[in-house]
Amino acid sequence: MIKNKNVTFGLYVVVFVAFWNLLDFLWCVLISKTAYQFRTVSDLMLPLGLAIVSGYLFFLRDSK
Repeated sequence: MIKNKNVTFGLYVVVFVAFWNLLDFLWCVLISKTAYQFRTVSDLMLPLGLAIVSGYLFFLRDSK
């Protein structure tokens, strides 16, 4: 278990964005049968925003 909350938060954000793109790639290749295209907004900014918000709620927020 990682004791530092900031390291845990950073690792969570990186894994979240990577997993998001992996699922998007698998969707394109296996289900929709289209070519995978990396888009800045839908494949980087959206998952990054979601990861930061959810990571803050899960790891950085002080529980009372």
